[in-house]
Amino acid sequence: MFSGVRRRLSYANVVATFALVFAMSGGALAASKYLITSSKQIKPSVLSSLKGKAGKTGTAGANGAQGPAGAQGPAGPAGGVGPQGPAGAPGAKGETGVEGKEGKAGKAGLPGSPWSVGGTLPSGKTETGVWAFGEAKQAGVVILPVASFPIELAAPLDPFHAHFINEKGLEINQEEEEVPSTVCKGTVENPTAEPGNLCVYTSALRRATAGSASLNIIVGRTGTEMTVPSEQGGEGTGTWAVTAE
Repeated sequence: MFSGVRRRLSYANVVATFALVFAMSGGALAASKYLITSSKQIKPSVLSSLKGKAGKTGTAGANGAQGPAGAQGPAGPAGGVGPQGPAGAPGAKGETGVEGKEGKAGKAGLPGSPWSVGGTLPSGKTETGVWAFGEAKQAGVVILPVASFPIELAAPLDPFHAHFINEKGLEINQEEEEVPSTVCKGTVENPTAEPGNLCVYTSALRRATAGSASLNIIVGRTGTEMTVPSEQGGEGTGTWAVTAE
């Protein structure tokens, strides 16, 4: 019996038999397994359990080469004005600059008026003012300070260069005559005097005598005074002018 079987065994029969058994067992294996073609076929809980924890961050790599500069972008809108900052500390003193060239001489100005303090009345220049006395307390000689010169004379004037002009505009000479004056050609409203002379003009003289014998005028560098015989209640007013020689 076995000899008959052995006679029928051959390499081809054995391979065929093994293939049949493998095919039968493979079919059974395929019947209990599934082919996975997408992660959607796996439950999310299973997928999450399959994910591992994130590893540690690796060391930073070397910087790459700098790329080319990009094109300039459009200008942005102007910003608002910021608050004023605190004042800065004073800077260091700068070096002295080079001295500049001397400027051109200016034009000559007009003479000042009045003249400088401490100076004297220039030649040919005139000072004017007013004089007055009123209601003498008693009859007698009234010593009248006619003027205090704002600008001094270079020298006092002698009595022959001091002149009294009455209300008529006439001078009383040494002979007690009323004559037109050759050196006092102004008026009480516009007093004048020739160089080197003082002219006393009268606008009003009451209860007083102004003859040459009774009148005495003294002219110093800083002013002048005159003596006038007057009755009680006598009074007088006028102007004066003095011109430097």
